[in-house]
Amino acid sequence: MLSVEISNPPPFGKFLARAALSIGSLGQEFAADRVRLNALGERLRTARCHLAVLGQFKRGKSTLINALVGESILPSAVVPATSIPTFVHGSKQLSARVLFDGKPEERFAASNFAELAEFLARFVTEMANPHNRLGVRQVEAACPAPILRDGLELIDTPGIGSTYRHNTEATFNFLPQCDAALFVVSADPPITEVEIDFLKIARRKLARLFFILNKADYLEGNDRQAAVEFLRQVLCEQAGFESPPQIFCTSAREGLAARRNNDSAAWQRSGMADIEHLIVDFLVEEKCDVLTRAVSRQTDEVLTDVQRRLALAIRSLQMPVDELRERVHQFEQRLTKIEEKRILVAEQLKRDEMRIANVVKSYAGRLLPASLTFFERIVRASQERDGAGWTEESARDTIAAAVPDFFEREFSAVYDSCEEQLKDALSAQSHVTNQLFAAVHGLVGEVFEVAEESSQSGREPVKIDRPFWRTHKWTIKFAAIPEAWIDRLFPRRLRQSRIRRRIMEQVEYLVTRNIGYLQWSVLEYLDKGVQEFRDALDRRIQGAVEATRGVLDTASRRRLVDSVKVAPEIDRLKEALATVQSLRECIVHR
Repeated sequence: MLSVEISNPPPFGKFLARAALSIGSLGQEFAADRVRLNALGERLRTARCHLAVLGQFKRGKSTLINALVGESILPSAVVPATSIPTFVHGSKQLSARVLFDGKPEERFAASNFAELAEFLARFVTEMANPHNRLGVRQVEAACPAPILRDGLELIDTPGIGSTYRHNTEATFNFLPQCDAALFVVSADPPITEVEIDFLKIARRKLARLFFILNKADYLEGNDRQAAVEFLRQVLCEQAGFESPPQIFCTSAREGLAARRNNDSAAWQRSGMADIEHLIVDFLVEEKCDVLTRAVSRQTDEVLTDVQRRLALAIRSLQMPVDELRERVHQFEQRLTKIEEKRILVAEQLKRDEMRIANVVKSYAGRLLPASLTFFERIVRASQERDGAGWTEESARDTIAAAVPDFFEREFSAVYDSCEEQLKDALSAQSHVTNQLFAAVHGLVGEVFEVAEESSQSGREPVKIDRPFWRTHKWTIKFAAIPEAWIDRLFPRRLRQSRIRRRIMEQVEYLVTRNIGYLQWSVLEYLDKGVQEFRDALDRRIQGAVEATRGVLDTASRRRLVDSVKVAPEIDRLKEALATVQSLRECIVHR
């Protein structure tokens, strides 16, 4: 059996591998525990730090990522890119994956960086994919860059305040999923009103936000310092920052050239070394530390469960057979009360789901008249702007441009509200679930007179999933209603009144379709969240019960088949128990 030293503990990933091997050696009845420990080790190994790069068009976001990677894999467009985020992560091979709406993904293996860059440009540039006519949802690129080896994933986001206004709303929706963000401004021009408005909201959605003054090579020493001080002043006075944040001055263009030439001195002068060391490395280390603590708690829960079952097995083998049978009968009888409480939790979850769903439906109902009023104002504004030249076609174009921005914003509001209410409901039921889980073990301890072991803390979710970009194909196409030829016979005022009436009839169609989609997507998220929680509850409670039954069944069979071998088995289990206790002490002393 594996012995465990408490002093000088190894990295937690190696500790998990050793713990899984040790638990697996205890016998087939502990195979599932070994699988759980290996899964935790895999979570720890594959976890990524998600760092979004934000900024307005032409601030140098893509060039900054290229500099960190060391090669020009992302296109630096002279026109705004489409609303497609690009995820860049580490891999031994150069490759890319393109996810689409409504059709299979496309994969690509590149033999060099130029091939990879050429492939990506086909999907993420406005020139090659105007208005995202290819229906691209997300693009992923993988390359063997040293900066990406430690689990960092860089995310190039669509430019805020660009021609595609809904990009900004989509970016807002994306931010809470990221670990941190680099906000890129540049010396030409200084920070804009659009960027300030974005930051007022973004700073509340992000745990960490760092500022990059790019293209600093365009400024001399005094001008550079003045630009930094101006930026700090604006961030405090207009964007709501309580104290002046640190500003990193860089030249991503020079940094990229330095990396290509393997010129460490030029890399330092470009300012990119500060970003790499003070931000990127710190974020990866911080994320790893947080994840390790969370995985440590879950590891301790697995080991505590194993410890309980070993103690129960020892106690069961020490009991007379008749007494063991009687106590098993008591356990099964009293277990029915815990099962009744589990059913009540499931019923409460269903009530919570229905309550939140009704809130969503009520919101959708109120949104319909509010949306019609909003788009009526849009129509009237376009009419006033164009005057005598106002046409049905120009009105349609104006509405089509406003639809994605409006509904992205509304989707974010209802989705966030639903998410918050669901979180509160599941948090309350999590407390009850923990009580039920503890009740199972408390019942075991009471019936079989086994000392109750408690883990470091209750189970907490480990958030290691990759962030996703919410994409919605909002309906912007009008029904095919040709302009009435008779309109030309009426005076301007009456003609435009007729046009406005037809436009608003079609707006009602657009609004109804989009609100229906919004409501459906949020309710789908709600149903999925509740179902996943319910399944996790059933697995957790049922797993604890079945594991206990397995121990009792094994002990009963061994007592009946060969009582002579009971003593050696008890000695083996006691040795195993000591090993598990030692493993748990390792976690405590880390």
